[in-house]
Amino acid sequence: MRYVIIDLAISRDEYMKYYRGQAMQISVRARDGRMVRLPASVMRQFITLSGLRGSFAVYYDDQGRLQQIDRLS
Repeated sequence: MRYVIIDLAISRDEYMKYYRGQAMQISVRARDGRMVRLPASVMRQFITLSGLRGSFAVYYDDQGRLQQIDRLS
């Protein structure tokens, strides 16, 4: 399975835009330079009171479909 590593630092207030449906995707540049777009809903499990922060491994299949996300830190 292929993967990319991303680092996110989204404040609680900023993430509320995703939660309310004002924004549907999170766009971030992976450590290797590729742009990654994720549905905001798949990151809900990682939200804390301070927002969405940390490093994540995003796994996808050969067709580019999201398979799994793991928190690294």
